[in-house]
Amino acid sequence: MTARTLPTAFHCDVIPERSRVRIAPVGELDLVTTPVLARTVRELLDAGFDHLILDLGGLEFVDSTALRLILDLHTEAVQGSFRFGLIAGPRAVQRIFELSGTEAMLPFEQPRLRKPPFPRITGAPTSRLQASARRPRRYRRNP
Repeated sequence: MTARTLPTAFHCDVIPERSRVRIAPVGELDLVTTPVLARTVRELLDAGFDHLILDLGGLEFVDSTALRLILDLHTEAVQGSFRFGLIAGPRAVQRIFELSGTEAMLPFEQPRLRKPPFPRITGAPTSRLQASARRPRRYRRNP
């Protein structure tokens, strides 16, 4: 018997970025939770934001209700009301776009790469620590 994990509780994170706002729903986006996302989007548009990015990275599941909302937002954006983009989610989430044939028509962006927390060591070593880290260690065997 395998243990079943409970789905993550749904919530929407709103992350203001310089010239745009990113909406990052977390959990399952379905018949019950899609109206919450729609309300969040409308509130942001009413507040004057004109560039929205929907980040699907935190989702575990998307149903046809959510797909319909995303298609409606895209249609509204194409008509010039605002700018709209999507950041792809996990494979299970992207599957609905593949099956429905909408993946190519929607404005998916490439996720922004974060810089690594530490610089990579390149070129000649600049300290004794870096030099010793690159040298192979030799161990003596006792007879």
